[in-house]
Amino acid sequence: MTNSNQLPLLIFDMDGTLIDSAKDVQYALNQMLKLHNRATVDLPTVITHIGDGLHKLVNDFFPEYDLHSKEITTRVEEFLDIYKDEHLTNHTCLYPGVAAFLENYKGPKAVVTNKNIKPTLDILTHFDLHKLNWVEVFGGDSLAERKPSPLPLQVIMKKAGYTPENTWMIGDGRPDMKSAAAAGCKKVAVHYGYSKPEELVLFKPDYVLNEFAEIGTLLGQKHI
Repeated sequence: MTNSNQLPLLIFDMDGTLIDSAKDVQYALNQMLKLHNRATVDLPTVITHIGDGLHKLVNDFFPEYDLHSKEITTRVEEFLDIYKDEHLTNHTCLYPGVAAFLENYKGPKAVVTNKNIKPTLDILTHFDLHKLNWVEVFGGDSLAERKPSPLPLQVIMKKAGYTPENTWMIGDGRPDMKSAAAAGCKKVAVHYGYSKPEELVLFKPDYVLNEFAEIGTLLGQKHI
């Protein structure tokens, strides 16, 4: 089955693609680092560590422990105890044009993020996006594998009845590009997010978004 005459299935990353969450992530990380008498980190540094999931983020600042150690798990739990309620969306905002596009796009759409599913759903709810007709919303802890594995994309394509040829993975990070390539999907590189454009160009993306609003131009106005 092909979907060449249908609107593409759009699969979005979250942080750095739909939302700018870096300041709230920085706050929670620094509060957790203070608990362990570690030096706090500035925003540009935090941004370079966003995208590979919370365990990897925490492990980057506690490299003496194994990624899957109980020490890292404990620190992840400490982070999540801070990163909630008002500290989840104190500074976090949608990028311009996101809400209007998601509310009006008539094709299938989904979210695949390496962010834990609980804060992901809480943020979508905060911005009233949880009510949209998502095919699926997957966090980094939703399945046995997360990006850069193709598994989340494959599960969503199967549920939506779509082929890779008409599925777009839209994201600002290396895991997004790797996941799309492994699944055979179109790679849409976000250049307004947290990764440097020169890092993403190495993956030879099919399309580039310099700002979110450009997605309408890519799709064509008839698709919206």
